[in-house]
Amino acid sequence: MEENNDQSNLLVSLRVLNQIGASIISEQSIEEMIDTVYYNVNQLIDAYSFAIGIYNPVSERIEYIGARENNIKLPAFSIYAHDRERFSGWIFTHKKEVIINDYATEYALYVPRPVTPLQGMVPASCMYVPLFVQKEIIGILSVRTMVKNAYSARSLEFLKTLSVFISKAIENNRAKSPQREEVRSTPANYHLNPLSGREIEVLNLLAKGFANKAIAGELFVAASTVKTHTLNIYQKLEAANRTEAIVKAKQYGLIN
Repeated sequence: MEENNDQSNLLVSLRVLNQIGASIISEQSIEEMIDTVYYNVNQLIDAYSFAIGIYNPVSERIEYIGARENNIKLPAFSIYAHDRERFSGWIFTHKKEVIINDYATEYALYVPRPVTPLQGMVPASCMYVPLFVQKEIIGILSVRTMVKNAYSARSLEFLKTLSVFISKAIENNRAKSPQREEVRSTPANYHLNPLSGREIEVLNLLAKGFANKAIAGELFVAASTVKTHTLNIYQKLEAANRTEAIVKAKQYGLIN
């Protein structure tokens, strides 16, 4: 009986994968593709939160547009791809996937401390799978849920297979779309000392008009800590003040 159930589940997985593959190859935009995949993926695994991040090699950031959580579209955001304090840094270093079923204890397998999401809730379980084109990472596919022990080896294999379809769809989308305006290159010394994950969080709040005290309250840190992060941002971006730092960060593709 159990063997029959396994075969039935496998057939359902294959059918859904074929449906997704056939649909997304013809989609006109990344957001349309995310909508299609999000709907279908939830038929097989718990994708309370779902996102496809596209790697921007100029800014070295992963850009998320149209991410979903609990059927709600999240605001666009981006993260530095090589930040060792985030799962993306581990993925770009090892070129492997991340699977966590008890976030409170298993995050330490990949990063030194718990990761605070820039958008959405802290999950109990999550999976992150790199998207490849010709062995180069072009993005990251992720699913998260508030339920512990939500994902199995089969869940991961399903997501890895799905990532192949998504990578191909992104490649096709880029081939059909006109080249976007090139982002200005970051300063040469920036790559030696890039903004940390926390500094990016501070920078995003600065761009939204938050004062230091408000940022401290938002991030649960001291105002003096925010001031230190802000000065580091100015130095790394070679900016004289807040306005110049925000303008440069947008030019470099560090924030939206």
